[in-house]
Amino acid sequence: MPDIKDVAKYMYGDVNTAEGFWHSHVLRELHALTKEQLFWVPDEKALPIIWHAGHIAHRERIHLGQFLQMIEYDLIPPQFEVFGPDWCSVGDIRKSVDSVESVFDWVHGGREESRAYIESLSERDFLSVPEFSEESEGLSVAHWLFITAAHTALHIGRIQLLRVMIERTEGRAC
Repeated sequence: MPDIKDVAKYMYGDVNTAEGFWHSHVLRELHALTKEQLFWVPDEKALPIIWHAGHIAHRERIHLGQFLQMIEYDLIPPQFEVFGPDWCSVGDIRKSVDSVESVFDWVHGGREESRAYIESLSERDFLSVPEFSEESEGLSVAHWLFITAAHTALHIGRIQLLRVMIERTEGRAC
């Protein structure tokens, strides 16, 4: 039976290889989409694919970087704050980010940092309870890693749904 570290590495995948669970490859889900498709929304109150990708990275940096690693500085570059927990219009997202490529680079880099953090953990570390705030509710590092992986899966599903709507392809999993 695999240990916690092996499961966590599988759940987060490796951005440089095909290794990992299908939901862990955010950038693979964006393959071959144009800039306009990445910013397309079915309704003005909806969030575009690019937001979901950026939001995955934003939450990962907060959960793993701030909550678990207790990094208090430079976690989220100012231009990527639009991917936080609050709704943001497509226009505001376009104004804030330098380019689609910069978002992709940030998502990629964040996942590499997450993977390196997971790699650094011992079995004991996974079972420890971080003391970042009362919000931790006594949850272990492993719990937070898997809560964040489940959050990623939710947004990958939304990316897939939007992609189906854009491409009008039936039968694609979402």
